Amino acid sequence: MFRFHLSVFAFLMMFFAATSIQAAEKTIDGKIKSVDATKRTISVIDKDKTLDLELSKNTKITAKDKPLNVSSLQSGQSIRLKYHDGLGIVLEIDVLSPIPKKPELVLLSELDTNGEESNPWVSSDGMTIFYTVKELSQQTRWIWTAKRKDAESLFENPKRLIPAMDFTVSDDGLEMILFLNRGLYQTTRDTVEDNFKRPSRIASAVINNGFLAGPCLSSDGLTLYCDSMRKGVGPQIQVMSRKTKSSNWNKPEPLQLTPIGKMKYPYISRDGKYLFCTGKDISQGSNIIIHSGKDDDGGFHSASVLNIDGITLRGIFPRYVEATKELFFAGEPENGNGELKLMVLKNFDPEKVIPGLK
Repeated sequence: MFRFHLSVFAFLMMFFAATSIQAAEKTIDGKIKSVDATKRTISVIDKDKTLDLELSKNTKITAKDKPLNVSSLQSGQSIRLKYHDGLGIVLEIDVLSPIPKKPELVLLSELDTNGEESNPWVSSDGMTIFYTVKELSQQTRWIWTAKRKDAESLFENPKRLIPAMDFTVSDDGLEMILFLNRGLYQTTRDTVEDNFKRPSRIASAVINNGFLAGPCLSSDGLTLYCDSMRKGVGPQIQVMSRKTKSSNWNKPEPLQLTPIGKMKYPYISRDGKYLFCTGKDISQGSNIIIHSGKDDDGGFHSASVLNIDGITLRGIFPRYVEATKELFFAGEPENGNGELKLMVLKNFDPEKVIPGLK
């Protein structure tokens, strides 16, 4: 009889223990608020509340039945999560939303020459690139162009177009504004297959005791950003406008920006939300700066130095392509040969890469 009661007691204890464990396991569909792979902690938004949980070494993490590691988890991802309510430990995570690719810096080696490549300008779809080449055997810098099939393909069949230093191209590819002979010039062509005509000087693009360079056309072709060099003042970003593409340009006006170093080489994103430029500093080199928070008068009241995974990105002529999420610029490769080369930061989104940018 005693053995019978003992067996019943043991069975009941095991039953209640199992029931307690099962009751403590919960499954939710939520969104990752934050994750710390080092501390192995995760915060998940479940409807109107936030859960702070721990990730054990045995936590199973998958996406479409494929195993993942903790470093693959990122804020904003939708997940299905099973956890132990009593212990606060995550048992399983199934990532439901696509895993965003991390920013990747790539050297455009297919466009490398025996010299220096700079000033990339990319079409709105990201398939055509214009850039300058300064070959060691020549004194003149020329504008070249090349095309690619998609964002993962190499640029092919480079073609030489026209001599110039800095330049900008309209979105339809039919107009080009160039920096030549310490001034801004304008040229056009009838179709994208034709050659550009001989440039003519923009009469209104002048300032006292200096000159304008580094031009950048807005997507509608009615606003021109550029940098000015004046004695006793240093570089300053200017803006010009015109009513139509056939109208004359108004005189340049200083653009209101938060200064970070000596700012040059402006580029306005095609949606008008961001202005990129280079902030030159003797001690730190050429930092890429992003201006945001556009004012009613066209200026920008916020500025941030581009920093990716703790590394400050350095280069000149930053050009952002929204369609392909790529940031093109000219920089020095890791071998440090001192020559500017064309580079691209792939999988780049200002709103996601730079937290707090308004």
